[in-house]
Amino acid sequence: MSNRTIQNIFQAYSNDLSRTPQPLKNRKAIYAIQHCRTREMGVSYYSCRAQHNRVEQYHSCRNRSCFICANKSRKDWIDSQTYRLFNTPHFHVVFTLPHEYLDLWRYNDALMIKLIFKASQETLFELMLSEKHQGVTPGVLMALHTWGRQLSLHPHVHCLVTAGGLKRTGEWKEIDGYLLPGKVMKSLYRGKFQSYLKEAFDENRLIIPPDKTKSWFWDIYRQSYQKSWNVRVEERYEHGKGVMLYLARYIKGGPVNPSQINSCTREGIGFKYLDHRTKRKKQLVVSPKEFLTRLLSHVPPIGVHTIRYYGLYASSARRKREQCQKELGSLSGVKVPASMQKTDMLLSCHTCGERLQLTYRLWRAVQKGISINKGDRGSGSVQQDDDTDISNSLQTKPPDTS
Repeated sequence: MSNRTIQNIFQAYSNDLSRTPQPLKNRKAIYAIQHCRTREMGVSYYSCRAQHNRVEQYHSCRNRSCFICANKSRKDWIDSQTYRLFNTPHFHVVFTLPHEYLDLWRYNDALMIKLIFKASQETLFELMLSEKHQGVTPGVLMALHTWGRQLSLHPHVHCLVTAGGLKRTGEWKEIDGYLLPGKVMKSLYRGKFQSYLKEAFDENRLIIPPDKTKSWFWDIYRQSYQKSWNVRVEERYEHGKGVMLYLARYIKGGPVNPSQINSCTREGIGFKYLDHRTKRKKQLVVSPKEFLTRLLSHVPPIGVHTIRYYGLYASSARRKREQCQKELGSLSGVKVPASMQKTDMLLSCHTCGERLQLTYRLWRAVQKGISINKGDRGSGSVQQDDDTDISNSLQTKPPDTS
């Protein structure tokens, strides 16, 4: 298996996928994953001034669901977070959506994402700001995950919450081992989400699945009030690095790592997962069609942010954040594992060792549904990263642009 395993599976079943009705976001993801770092995505050419040889690099698709080109985005994100997050203990809070609403999620994913973020954020800040509890404004990073360990639909939001915050007087207050009362969080979160969901239904912004009725909606709506919603507060972390690195694995690239896939045949695709109950690794084998269906069910809606910042971590709180960083410091000095570090390698000529320059770029563009080739002359140096692959290291003649 390689990092192109998932791409190979998509390519092998391209005909089946083309005959299956898919929403636009899935069609875009399918095309991107199938053609990432192939000539179809375009190519850049580099050479030294002496024109000893030409290096050809295929372009990445940059789709959020593509694993091949996700590594650079993860490293860039980690790099930015080390300057945003405070070097202080953090709590890890998880808000989960009840499974009764999964059918609604499939037809209203953009709306449901908005509601789960809103209900989670308001729950945290309403309680954190209350003098009865902590009386502070914290920094909060929130990331949406929609999958379980078996790639089934399981929407939940991970929240990285500072173990402290600014009081109304502008002073920093540290929080010890207790964040907020669990029962209160669950009840408030449930009430807020239910209220916003009913509002969307009353305003006809909620799509009822074709095989369901409005009475079905009211049934599951009332049933959801009868159960305790899942809000989990993990143990306090000394700083946010651990959770940050965990979230970084899933901010882009889809829910499964190709290294998890250990068998791939026409009869079934097997992948490893960690059973959260037994804490042991298990293997699940599903048909290729089911595997692709599960992956595509987690493609995020176009234009919807799945990572958001609130409180002291929000972009609008820059001055307050800088004030806190002067007192607490940031994670910029915290050591990040080598596999997660951002590295830049320069492309050099194999003959003279000179740094290669971008000489020409050819890419694919789509206009009015027709794919066309476009070319562009470039200049300047290039730094190698995970954005493109070197497919042919030697070119004996300039690219044919006729």
